[in-house]
This record gives sequence, C-alpha cells and structure tokens, in this order.
Amino acid sequence: MDHVIPRALYPESKQSSKIQRITVPACQTCNGSWVDDEPHFRNILLISGEPTPVVNELWQGKTRRRFGQLDGLRRRRDVAHRLVPVQIAGAERHKVYPADDPRFMRVLRKVIRGSSHHHNVRTAVSDEEVWADVQRFAVPPEFLTEMTEAHADSDVLEYRWAVLPGDEFVHSCWLLKFFGRTPFIGVVFHSAEAMLASERTAISEPAS
Repeated sequence: MDHVIPRALYPESKQSSKIQRITVPACQTCNGSWVDDEPHFRNILLISGEPTPVVNELWQGKTRRRFGQLDGLRRRRDVAHRLVPVQIAGAERHKVYPADDPRFMRVLRKVIRGSSHHHNVRTAVSDEEVWADVQRFAVPPEFLTEMTEAHADSDVLEYRWAVLPGDEFVHSCWLLKFFGRTPFIGVVFHSAEAMLASERTAISEPAS
C-alpha cells in the first residue's frame, strides 16, 4: 500500500492524523521509488511561498533533521540547484520553479493519480495519462462550484476535482493547494494516446 499524500508533508504535531493515511495498492517497485523524491518534493514545497505554521514546523523539524543526516549535503544541493537568481525591486533574490523540476512533478502527478483512485473518479491511472503544472490563471467561480471539494488536513493539502463527461480527451480536472498557499492544476486524460492527441490538437489550432 502506498500513501497518496506523502508522509513527509506532515509535521510531528499531525502524526496522529487519520486523514493522511489515504493509501492505494501499489507494487513494491513503485512504492519504493518514491523514497528519495518525496522528501525533495516537500523541500521544494516549503520554499514555494510564504511560511505558515505547518511549513515552519516542518522546516524546523523533519527537514532540518534530514539535512543533518548522511544524505543531507546532497539534499541541500538538490534544493540549491533549483533556485534561480532574479531581480526584485532592484535587489537580487532567488525563486524556485516547481514545474521545471521533474522529480517534483512526478510526485505531484502521483498525488493526482492516487486521489483519483481513492475517490473512485478513475482507477489505475498511469503517469503517462496525467498532465500537471503550477496554476497560472484564476479558475472561473462557476467552474469551482461544480467541482467536488476534499482535503488531507486543510492546512496541508486542499484539492478539488471535476469529471468532464463527453470530452473527447479529458476525463477529469484537478486543483490542488498545498499548505494553503501553493496551487497546482492537473488533468487526467482518458488514455496516454488521448493526451498526445490533445497536445497535437492544441499545437495545430490557431491562437484566438
């Protein structure tokens, strides 16, 4: 059984939470493949926005302890390599772009796939059938009201989904917000072929 929401996202104060114990069936190879990427996913999320009580507790607790372990130097380097220097108000700062991080996005797609299975939206979704990105635009309120709301502790992860009946390519759309401040969007396609066909259609259609 694999945890849909990485346990790395839960600080010590939430270890007794039952909501995080959402699990789905997984083969041993797949289940073991997240061991290295999920802490990295957490670390990138922690610096992708303003601090919150959960973020602060994770940073001072699990994250700092992990940085002090044998692989801590590599993990600090992994985070440092994702930081991009930018100019803000004439001063040099650094920003992180989760959508450009393959390891991060792989875990994000896993969360969507597992949530789809858990809520009986669509089961056995492969990684090749999911597209995800940082949410770069506001979703119309009328669409939000049609989506089903859920959470895995609201200050850790809030998410919504909607099935698109009759759509040729898309099965469902997902909105996820981590730590109350970092939003992402995901799309589950009917198949990997449908995802490729949708991409080809988008490329071939002229911009309006």
